[in-house]
Amino acid sequence: MRRGIPHGKGVASLAVFFLLLAAFATAAGAETGVVEEVVDGDTLVVRVNGEAATVRLIGIDAPERSHPALGKEFLSDESAAFLSSLCLGKIVRMEADAEETDRYDRLLRYVFLPDPDGRLLNREMLRAGMARSYVRFPFSRRDEFAAAEGLARKGGKGVWKDGGMAEARWLASGRTPPVQVYPSGGRAYTVAYAGMAKPGVERGNLPREIEWVLRQKAESSDAEFARKALDRGYRRIETSGGDVETKPRAAAASPAGGGGVPWEEAHRHAGEEIAVEGTIVRTHRAAKVLYLNFHPNWKRYLSLVILASDLHRFPQDPEKAYKGKKVRARGEVQLYKDRPEMVIRDPADITVLP
Repeated sequence: MRRGIPHGKGVASLAVFFLLLAAFATAAGAETGVVEEVVDGDTLVVRVNGEAATVRLIGIDAPERSHPALGKEFLSDESAAFLSSLCLGKIVRMEADAEETDRYDRLLRYVFLPDPDGRLLNREMLRAGMARSYVRFPFSRRDEFAAAEGLARKGGKGVWKDGGMAEARWLASGRTPPVQVYPSGGRAYTVAYAGMAKPGVERGNLPREIEWVLRQKAESSDAEFARKALDRGYRRIETSGGDVETKPRAAAASPAGGGGVPWEEAHRHAGEEIAVEGTIVRTHRAAKVLYLNFHPNWKRYLSLVILASDLHRFPQDPEKAYKGKKVRARGEVQLYKDRPEMVIRDPADITVLP
């Protein structure tokens, strides 16, 4: 028997599967497909008519495992695992609402499990407390979803555990550096964060200032955040005496070894072959690629990309081999949907540094 050719029960099982898929599509008269991947608790990859489509579940917002600004969010792995347990590998029926796609070209859909189950995945995620209702944009099941979220909130499920204090403790455990606010003279305040401080912030401007700090720190590299903060009136806090510097100091980007380019600046070298050096802080394995990221904001900063077809050349567990490690990588910088990427085909092009 030739490899890869099913026989016996395998043929029968495969035939039954496609018959069910066809019957489900015909009976429902709707869009159907097979769930191939769960990206996060609100995002799926579904094979529809032979093509893979990214589907965003309407009306919910689940914690993200790789938020471009915040990184890994509370219960993100658990949320994705729960959604996987419901639908991964199964036939699903999908219905659109007011909008067909979002700004990232993902299909916006209500996603149902096949009969006789028939459960609506969007609502199930809310009921389990594995997502919050997302009401920024209008959708027809808004009241229904609000009620489902209310039950999860009342029952202390998922993200609502201990009235939200479970997430608060998770954040306070060091996941996110705190913003510190000190009352100062003249009925003003000093805002301090990550070794920098801005004095003379008026009370009414505190919320805006705190929001700016958290957003910029999450979205920017350390060097870029320091530059922006200095421009905004922040100064470095001297560790020796605790006084705030009065003279701005330029933020130095960490150069890559051997005359390379700092990974923070790689996007400026599209089409060039360069060497970069930095620590891999995040990994993500998709169906066809493995991503290694120098910063959680993978939409802005360089990602190293290893194709699934090349993974056999790399260490057996590449995520473990590279995550949290300082590496030096060499390759051509390419822009994919405006995101800087460097495809690594040969293990010799990425070196773990001591």
